Amino acid sequence: MRKIVTFLIIIYSTNALALAREFPANTIFAILKSVNYPQITIQEIPSNWGSSMLGLFFLSSATMQMTPASILRDQNNNNQVQNYIYNIINQPVAIQPDYQGRVWLIWYLTDEETHWIINNKYNIWK
Repeated sequence: MRKIVTFLIIIYSTNALALAREFPANTIFAILKSVNYPQITIQEIPSNWGSSMLGLFFLSSATMQMTPASILRDQNNNNQVQNYIYNIINQPVAIQPDYQGRVWLIWYLTDEETHWIINNKYNIWK
């Protein structure tokens, strides 16, 4: 019986790791600072409280254009209506641009994804 329980725990833990979201190579990780539809303003994700405090001076920001076909996904990867974007202002997001540089997909990030992004330095723009 113990072997069966151990086996089930191993299967469950490997499936939990497999359920982690993967983002495309051209994904931009940022903080959604403001929304003035169809434009959004994004800023680099600060690595610590010091860079967060000095963010107005040192962190890069950019303005991007949304389209009527832009897709928003919450932390459970469910599609949301575009009005949901006002709920995620000042929150970490992942943005996949389309071929013209406009916003195609926006994912609202979990805390674990945000820490993974900071640890792997995906939060620093080039």
